[in-house]
This record gives sequence, structure tokens and C-alpha cells, in this order.
Amino acid sequence: MTERDSVAKRVTVVGAIVNVFLAGLKGVVGYLTASVALIADAIHSISDLASDVVVYIAILFGSQEADDNHQYGHRRYETLASLMVGLLVIVAGLGLGYEMINRIQDNSSWTSPGHMALAAAAASIIIKEILYHYTHRAGAKHNHTLLQANAAHHRTDALSSLVVFAGLIASEFGFTVGDLAAALVVSFMLTRVGLKIVYEALLEISEAGVDSDTYALMVKTIRETGGVVDMHLLRTKTIGGEIYAESHAQVNPYLSVTQGHEIAHRIVERVENVVPALKELTVHIDPEDDELESPQLPNCSHLEQKIKQIWSSHHESSDLLAVTLHILHSGVEVVLRVASELDDSKFQNISEEITSLDAISKAEFVSLR
Repeated sequence: MTERDSVAKRVTVVGAIVNVFLAGLKGVVGYLTASVALIADAIHSISDLASDVVVYIAILFGSQEADDNHQYGHRRYETLASLMVGLLVIVAGLGLGYEMINRIQDNSSWTSPGHMALAAAAASIIIKEILYHYTHRAGAKHNHTLLQANAAHHRTDALSSLVVFAGLIASEFGFTVGDLAAALVVSFMLTRVGLKIVYEALLEISEAGVDSDTYALMVKTIRETGGVVDMHLLRTKTIGGEIYAESHAQVNPYLSVTQGHEIAHRIVERVENVVPALKELTVHIDPEDDELESPQLPNCSHLEQKIKQIWSSHHESSDLLAVTLHILHSGVEVVLRVASELDDSKFQNISEEITSLDAISKAEFVSLR
């Protein structure tokens, strides 16, 4: 298990312990003081606890290595868990809202809970705000979207406790419906956060790309890599907070395969340095821009076979050391590496025969002389 997953598990366990304590505290005090808002806030903490459980299970599954059925790993479990967390929050918010609207219409349920409820709400604000910062920092440091979603849930709980505190203060000054009004606001806050979490999870499930700033940074980094002439395609997607991407980079068409391979490696290294969330980048090396025009490529194996047959009709096959084909939009350029002791008087005839083949536009000969 990676450090990222170990940290996520530890933070989630701490959050779960805190939520058990707060749910119990607010539930008991809410019952003793007849504070509907505090009981609503306790339900919020219980939904936080449920999300902690879901997050923990998702981390256990998501941290598993890739296998035959999941070549990209199991991070999608984290996305599904985020979706479940969001749905739980929405259900809790809508349920609370419905109940509070009914209670507000019945003025016999308007009460002033007292100082004990105020103290419990104040304690919840402080504890949940500390838990939010603890979780958010860990999520941001390790780019863990599921932790960040859970942190947002903690922040909402802190804000809901703040609303409850304000409602209880109002009830102390004679506005007895304040307790119920605070509970209603909490329900709206819960629903809003749940919708946000669900929206972001659905974006990831639908394989939406990275944000515009990250995309622009990746494009800039690829284009500024030494040896890259231009780049004309970049596709991205995220899985459990990790970025997977593919790009087409244009290089000098006369580079060797090994040079192109080295440039591709440098592109990946440079992008990894500026985008820590990058998990995998596949770079396709292009000799020319084929985004708008992509002509049909000739069969290089057949061409090479014909070129060797032409050569064999003039010289020994062993005197032809290598055949290099440059496949360009303007045609195929052929470079023949030949033995240094050969008389080049016959090269002109060979060149004419080779360039008479379909798709070949040029032929040249090189040796160690």
C-alpha cells in the first residue's frame, strides 16, 4: 500500500472516531434540551460517519494493484465511493428539510433549548473545523479527491453547527422558531454539498478531462520540451484523482527511432514534474502534423523488399548494410547505407529504379567514406 493510501486510511479513521463522539454528544444533548436543530446536526455527523466508512472501504479496494481485469488499477472504486457519499448526504439533507418544514408549520414545537445546547454546538464547530483542516491538508498534499470530498463534508458539518449555534442564540432572545429555522438551513447545506460531490463523481465516471489550467500547463510543458517541433493532440481523464493522458508530439522527421523514444521519455518526465497527479502519459511521436491531413501510409515491409531486390540485381546483398525509410506526406525518402568499398558509378541507375516505385520520392546512398 502506498503512502498516499496509508495516510488516507489514518485520516479517515481519525474522522470516524471524531464523528462517533460528536454524533453522540449532539444527539444526547439535543434530546435532553429538546433542540431539533442539534438533533439534525447529530444526524449530519452520522452521515459523516457513514461517509467515513464508505471512504475507508473504497481506499482498501482502490489501493489494490492492477490485475488482468483492471489494467488501470482499482481507483475507480474511490470515484464510486464519492458518488455514494454524495447520495447519502443528499438523502440526509432532503429528509431533514422535509421534517423541518412540517415542524415550522406547527408552532407548538417551537422551543428555546438553553445553554447546554449552545455549548454542544460551539464544541462541534471547533472540533469539526479542526478535522476539516486536518483532512483537507492530507487530501491536497497527496492529491486524494476522495479525502478532499470527505473534508468538504466535515466543513459542511462545522458550518451546520455554526448555523445551529446562531439559531440557538436567536431562540435565547425570544425568537423561538430559530432552532427549527437553523435545522432547515442545515438541511439545505447538506443537500448542496451532496449535489456537488455527486456532480464531481459523475464527471470522473464520464471520463471528463482535467481542468483548463492543468490542460494548458501540460500543453505548454510538452511544446517546450527539447526536440519537440509541435504537439497537436492531448487527451486526458482522471481515475480516483490520478490523471491518465495521451499526446501526439511532432519531431524532426529525420530523427532515429531511438532519438524519438528519448524525446518521448523526456516529455513524460517533464510533465510529471509539473503535474504531480499524473499517473500515466502515453506519447505518440509524429514526424509531421497529421491532425488535419493523414494520408494512407505505404507498406514499408513491401517497399523494403522491392528495394533490396533492385539492389541485388546490381550488387551483392551483403553490400547493402541498412535501408532507412522516411515516411512523409510528400512521399517516401529512402536512405541506403552501403559498404564503403563499392564503386558508386552504378548508384544513379539504382536510384532511378528505386524512385520509379510507387510512393518513393527520393533515394540517396551513404557510406563510411
